[in-house]
Amino acid sequence: MDALYLLSKAQFHQVATHISLYHEDASPGYRSLAEDCLRLVGLNPSRYVYWNIPNMGTYFGKTVPVDVHGGHVLVDEASAGPAAASFGVLRYAYLSAAVRAKEGGRWRYDFMTMNVTLGVGAAAGFAALSVGRKRWTWMRRHPVGGLAVSLLVFLTATVASRQAIRVLGVGVVTAHNSHKKALTRLNCADCFDDVNSYTAQQVEELQKQELPRQPGMPPPPEEFVRRFERGTQLQVKLLQADIDEVRA
Repeated sequence: MDALYLLSKAQFHQVATHISLYHEDASPGYRSLAEDCLRLVGLNPSRYVYWNIPNMGTYFGKTVPVDVHGGHVLVDEASAGPAAASFGVLRYAYLSAAVRAKEGGRWRYDFMTMNVTLGVGAAAGFAALSVGRKRWTWMRRHPVGGLAVSLLVFLTATVASRQAIRVLGVGVVTAHNSHKKALTRLNCADCFDDVNSYTAQQVEELQKQELPRQPGMPPPPEEFVRRFERGTQLQVKLLQADIDEVRA
């Protein structure tokens, strides 16, 4: 349900382009459910536009293609029902998306992570320049070279902090927090069983998932395989946390 947190930036912009080209008005049933969920988390439903985006589900993988982004509530109606398999899961997906929207959504996530990485890089670069000029004679005698070294440290620290954010799964932690808040507003006893069954099934499917390989093609690069496995592990970790939350 949090595919936008797991998409790369390029994929995210591809989804945005698809949405802008192929949107249409949502059906009354989906709109009514969305308005109810927005109201439950403290948002004003009249301020949102409700769109059905055909084929948006292809970008979301196995997750329910529902999201609240900016002033728009987005759903792929043809895929959302079969993907959710029950009303409880569909309601949970809307509530999770509404909670994320109230907390700033994908834009806030990108903004915060970008500023954190730039802040770490800038601090490392200035520290390298300051310490280097005090301790290394070469940097005092070669100011341009000293600036080049500090710039290299800045770039290295920025890239390293960005990778650290991905490894630590900050996006997944953000998604888990939105799930916890959504569960408190589910207000449907039977829905908890639906959500638990759905989540357990998702975990089982993810654990069996393998990289697609075409006959006659060389195996994918090792880095790509590691990235795929890491992404799968993060998703499983999130879903397992959801199961524990429902049981609690």
